[in-house]
Amino acid sequence: MLDFLLSNQGEEEPKSQALNVISNIIGWTYFVCWSASFYGQLYENFKVKNVKGIAFEFLGLNLTGFLFLSAYSSAGYFKGGDNGWPFSGGITKQDLFFAYHAVAITVLTILQTAYYYKKGDNPGVSQWCIIVLIVLWSQTILYVLLTWIFGWDVIFKQEKLNVLYWMGYEKLFISFIKYVPQVYLNYKRKSTVGWSIFNILLDFMGGFLSFLQMLLDSLNGKSANLVDVNIVKFILSWIAMGFDGIFMFQHYILYNPKKRTRDALLDEYSIPKK
Repeated sequence: MLDFLLSNQGEEEPKSQALNVISNIIGWTYFVCWSASFYGQLYENFKVKNVKGIAFEFLGLNLTGFLFLSAYSSAGYFKGGDNGWPFSGGITKQDLFFAYHAVAITVLTILQTAYYYKKGDNPGVSQWCIIVLIVLWSQTILYVLLTWIFGWDVIFKQEKLNVLYWMGYEKLFISFIKYVPQVYLNYKRKSTVGWSIFNILLDFMGGFLSFLQMLLDSLNGKSANLVDVNIVKFILSWIAMGFDGIFMFQHYILYNPKKRTRDALLDEYSIPKK
C-alpha cells in the first residue's frame, strides 16, 4: 500500500516522502469526494421520480467535458514526461480514475434522466447549448485532422499535443459555462428541489482538496510553481468551488426548502412571520 501511495508516474522526485504520502492520501480523498458527488444526483432523481430540478444543458456539457478530460488525463499520465511526449502538468492516478469514473456515472445519469423524463417536466436542451456542443466537437475533429493526420503545428510544436491540450482547455470552458443553466433554473423555479445539495457539498470539498494537493506538490518540489503542477486541474478546482458557493447560497439561504415549508404553514394558518 505504501509503495502505491508513493508512486507517481512521470513526476519529479519529491523532496519529502512524508509529504508525498500525505499528498497521495489527499488525492485519493478528493477523488472519493468528487466521485461520490455524482451519486447524489442519481439518488435525488430516484427520490423525486422526476427531472424537473436538473438542467439538461448541464448533463450534455458535463459528458462532453469529461470525455475531453479523460483524453487529456490519459495522455498526460501514460505518455507524459519520461514516457514520450513533452506533456507539462502532473497527471496523477486520482486524476485519471476520476475522469473515467465521471464519464461512466454521467452516462448513467443521462440514462436515468431519460427514464424519468415526462413531457412538460423540463424544457430540454436549449439551442445555444446544442450550438456550443457542435462547435466544441467540430473544433476537436478539425484539430485531429490538421495535427495528427496532416502534421500541422497549429499551436503547439508537438503535433499530438495540439488536440490534447485543446481538449483540456475546452474542459475548462465547459466547466465555466455548464453550471450557469442550473443556477438560472434554480432561480427561475425559486427552488433547488431536484438538484442534489449532497452533490454540491462533496464537489466543494473535492475542489478544496484538489487545490491543497497541488499546493503540497508545489512545496514538495514536484513543480517550479503551483500553476505548473496541472493548469487544467488548478483552474477546475476554483471554478468548482466558486459555483458550489453559489449553489449553497441558493439552497440554504435564498430557496431553503425548510424555510419555504415553514412559510407555507404560516400563510395557511395566517400566523405572522418573524
